[in-house]
Amino acid sequence: MDFDRNQMKKLMILISFAIILMWLLDNLSEVWKLVSGILGIISPFVIGFAIAFIFNTPMMFLEKKLFGEKGIFSKMGQNLKRPFSYVITLILFVGILNLVSFIIVPEMINTIQDLSVKIPSYWGSIKDWTSENLKEKKQLIDWISGIDLDWEVIQSNAIAFLKSSILDWIGSTFTFASSIFSGVTTFLLAFVFSIYLLLQKETLISQLKKLIDAFFPDRIANKLLYVGTLSNSVFSSFISGQVLEAIIIGLLFFIAMIIFKFPYALMISVLIGITALIPVFGAFIGCILGGFFILVADPVKAAWFLAMFLVIQQIEGNLIYPQVVGKASGLPSVWILVAVTVGGSLMGVLGILLFIPLASVIYRLLGEYVNYRLEMKKARKGQNA
Repeated sequence: MDFDRNQMKKLMILISFAIILMWLLDNLSEVWKLVSGILGIISPFVIGFAIAFIFNTPMMFLEKKLFGEKGIFSKMGQNLKRPFSYVITLILFVGILNLVSFIIVPEMINTIQDLSVKIPSYWGSIKDWTSENLKEKKQLIDWISGIDLDWEVIQSNAIAFLKSSILDWIGSTFTFASSIFSGVTTFLLAFVFSIYLLLQKETLISQLKKLIDAFFPDRIANKLLYVGTLSNSVFSSFISGQVLEAIIIGLLFFIAMIIFKFPYALMISVLIGITALIPVFGAFIGCILGGFFILVADPVKAAWFLAMFLVIQQIEGNLIYPQVVGKASGLPSVWILVAVTVGGSLMGVLGILLFIPLASVIYRLLGEYVNYRLEMKKARKGQNA
């Protein structure tokens, strides 16, 4: 009788789930409106949590190194250590953003201006070279000489292409973000909420654990706490690993470009370091942009830069990434590619950064559950034998 009752319970759960799923699919637009409305209400808290999560790792590092037992400010009052650590983290974060802007933006403007001046002369040199070295191929010379290019139109079309392709793809991240950042008030609320989370996080975590223990059975409470701990560990390790990997690859490019005397060494190495924050193919974006800048200054060095990039990319892909980020994510390459594709299509760059650790958590939990099921199956076979 107990067996029949359990079977009936499972059947009722499956039927209820199927009915709810069918209703959701039939009313998908209404459900999405409801979800969007809820997200709009809780968006300051979601954004605040994201800001706090990003700031937490460097803040705790500074708190330990500067205000810990062996820190230079170890005698500071306990109540002041966390606020000072947060303020220093915020100053460093804003300072890095401003420094990067001052390095990259002016150089990009100068390079584009140089490009508009140099490309017509490059085209003239190509015409002269073909006329001198390909005299026997008169049709080719006539065809090249007959090409009349309006460089102003080409420049405007190139800018339009960039806007409609690369910038629009990157802009999908800001489009998603702008749907959440509904105004200055939302951002200010999120910022204040992130400060509260960081300054009071131990108290909040303790209260959350008590809440879970009070309202859930021990088995479910332990699972929820385990998932939360695992998620925090994976996300923190991935973000810190990705930042460290970006810094390493940026430094490698800077050192190599200084040694081999490439132009724009500082700007391009910083640019590659920033784009390397995007997993898998971020560094390639930096390579394309950097190669484009070098091409304007010296086409021959642009070819050598491409060769240097391939060498450094092999070192990074085979030595640095597996050690720094690969262990943190714990994902096979194929699932990283899936996470990048899905996250990028849904939320742009932000989606890529979120979906890899999210996929890693799901992969770990699913793997543990599969192993548990296999052990149970093996145990049942042992009992029946």
